Amino acid sequence: MHVETVGDGTPELAVVACLHGNELCGKTAIERVLAENHDFRRPVRFVVANEAAIEKNVRSIDEDLNRAFPGDSGGKPHESRLAAELLPQVRDCSVLDLHSTRSHPDPFALVAQVNERTTRLARATGTPRVVDVSYIAGGLIDYVDGVAVECGLRGSERADRNAERVLRNFLGEMGAVDTLSDAGDPELYRIFDVVEGGDYEFVGENFVRVEVGETFARKNGEERRAERAFYPVLMSTDGYENILGFQAERVGKL
Repeated sequence: MHVETVGDGTPELAVVACLHGNELCGKTAIERVLAENHDFRRPVRFVVANEAAIEKNVRSIDEDLNRAFPGDSGGKPHESRLAAELLPQVRDCSVLDLHSTRSHPDPFALVAQVNERTTRLARATGTPRVVDVSYIAGGLIDYVDGVAVECGLRGSERADRNAERVLRNFLGEMGAVDTLSDAGDPELYRIFDVVEGGDYEFVGENFVRVEVGETFARKNGEERRAERAFYPVLMSTDGYENILGFQAERVGKL
């Protein structure tokens, strides 16, 4: 794990990248922004988390780091030990956690709960959509005051650019650097169910409403049809091993 604090004083802001070693957009964004040698008005802690997985270009070594928190410093799995080392670095900070995905090319934010603080953090990312993931809680943002952002399709230059834009906006809106930024006015979605099952072809589009009875996935001639209208979130043909993705409702403006 690489940790770098920029600016004077005890950081109240943190940026985390590469909880998953094959999601490099956050690392790229951090490197590009820090290379510009900004005059930081508030100290920020930057963390590039799973360096062992980055080196092997894999999601994880032993287990999903984003599901290993709070971790165990004496545990056998690499990610369990790493989670226990990482959490104290960011526990007292407002956290931006950068990811990429296999499901959607445009950035959207995730919050583990909706309150005044997470609303401000989500708006600071400048993303057009925010998803309340409290139904599937379990990641870093469950343990810190933070927001995660899915920046785009894994491995794409577009995801790198999106992550850089989100990072710059976040640092500007949170008063860390003097840069042009714009607090977003995003739509809020709330996950209400998990679509179980592997090897399905997803035939819908994320954030586009699926009506009752509409086909949204296929496998070997079998069709999955919506029993309730929903908005797909993080749904993809090959994004997860044993689930297709998540069903959400559209709540309205954040």
